[in-house]
Amino acid sequence: MKTEILQWHPAFYAAAQIEFGDELDKLHFENEHQLSKKPLLIDTLIIKIRRGNKIHKNIGKIFREHNIIEYKSPEDYLSINDYYKVLGYACFYQADTEKVCQILPEEITITFVCTHFPQKLINYLSGQNGFFIDHAESGIYYINGGIFLFRS
Repeated sequence: MKTEILQWHPAFYAAAQIEFGDELDKLHFENEHQLSKKPLLIDTLIIKIRRGNKIHKNIGKIFREHNIIEYKSPEDYLSINDYYKVLGYACFYQADTEKVCQILPEEITITFVCTHFPQKLINYLSGQNGFFIDHAESGIYYINGGIFLFRS
């Protein structure tokens, strides 16, 4: 006998519309909204082969076990939306494992590589509670705060 899986999302979607029935003119509902037009791809992922190995190259000094790198071409710039997009990639990467917390957030770094200094992003993050920017060396900045260690 074949067991059919009950689809709960359509029922919840309908229930949400019923719940907000008096205010439907103020709201727009989308069922199972697609997050991306194309597949989500990390530009470069670098995984340390042996836990605890120190990387001495300046751009890898902060590397932990799993290191996500977002590259912006010389014609492009690093925007606030890029920051949140790559933060989302890191969250998906951490969560898309066979076991819960198989990859711990503290084992992940995010690196942004760009030609132009991301002034708007730095100003934005500097104004966020709990964030501060550390100028490590020429062209290398650490963004401290949040759930992952960042560098730009």
